[in-house]
Amino acid sequence: MAKNPLDEAQILFRRKAWGKLIQLLEPLEAVYRDNLRFLYILGTAYLHAEDIGAAFSCFRRGRQIDFRSVPIMSGLAAVLIRRGESDKAVQLYIEILERDSRNRLARRGLDYLRKTEPDIDEINPRRNNRLKKLVYPQPDWQPVRLISFISLIVAVFILLVYLPDLSTLLAARANTRPEIDAIQLTEQERAAPVGTEGSFKLILTGPQTISAFEQAKNLFNEFRDEAALIEINRLLFSNASSALKAKAEILKRHVRPPSFLTLPDRFDYKSVAEAPFLFNEVAVAWKGLPANTEYSETSLTFDLLVGYHQGRQLDGIVKVQVPFEFTILEAQALEILGRIRYIPEQTPSFYLEAAAIHMLPLN
Repeated sequence: MAKNPLDEAQILFRRKAWGKLIQLLEPLEAVYRDNLRFLYILGTAYLHAEDIGAAFSCFRRGRQIDFRSVPIMSGLAAVLIRRGESDKAVQLYIEILERDSRNRLARRGLDYLRKTEPDIDEINPRRNNRLKKLVYPQPDWQPVRLISFISLIVAVFILLVYLPDLSTLLAARANTRPEIDAIQLTEQERAAPVGTEGSFKLILTGPQTISAFEQAKNLFNEFRDEAALIEINRLLFSNASSALKAKAEILKRHVRPPSFLTLPDRFDYKSVAEAPFLFNEVAVAWKGLPANTEYSETSLTFDLLVGYHQGRQLDGIVKVQVPFEFTILEAQALEILGRIRYIPEQTPSFYLEAAAIHMLPLN
């Protein structure tokens, strides 16, 4: 039995049960709208069901999330052929082959377009099953499942042979990020976890400082780096001892670069505005409309009307600095991935340094 809807969807995908697949996934679009696997499976089902508009929406959304995804590009190229936009499909196939020179679907697609006149009868799969066979994404070949099964049998055999060493193996795997586990508080640091030197915004008890440190480590091991950063900031802006703060700074060096695809904890504007110092350098992903755009030779700045991407509710306004080349389109809703930068001497006391920008579909 499938453990979650996506696992069940994968089974239906392999069976080419496109109608059942659509019935299963359509109600979950609001939940999985940022999940690349979901968008690819549902988009492919729509494509085979000849719902070209819905397929285009799925693949376009997937392209916005990860423009490098070869499966998403393959599906979008097939949709573009069906829409009669063969020139755009060619560009996608070329991009796919630049990333994967052996990609058979892209090679077949280019070959098909070179040999086919783009008239309406030719691109209509009801009259031309060749199009569907050549360029539509297909489930993996079924023998792959047999290979997986054989691999499982081999793995079980190896486990049985080396069973005496299994406990050692599990112990080694327990620390998912051993570099984090290696950062430990000494007995002296645990005995005197708070101090009075310097200025601070939070007053914590000794047990609270140690708890925040251990919680940060636990969150790192769960790959929840942004939530771990909040606990680190809690220590850095508190009365924790200088030695404990130094250990917190060491932990901070292990924060991974943010990504739209790996951001399990998403913090809203209200939470940040209430205590911006706790969110210093924490990555967020906010949607909104840009305003007051200013270009310079080295950067771009604008105000993001957070939450106003649908023109309904304004959560707040934050200054965004973009340290890379990007052009803002008028009235184009955006999703900004960036890190909060806390500047206590300024009002407002924080801004957003962009790491990536997605243009949201126009309503």
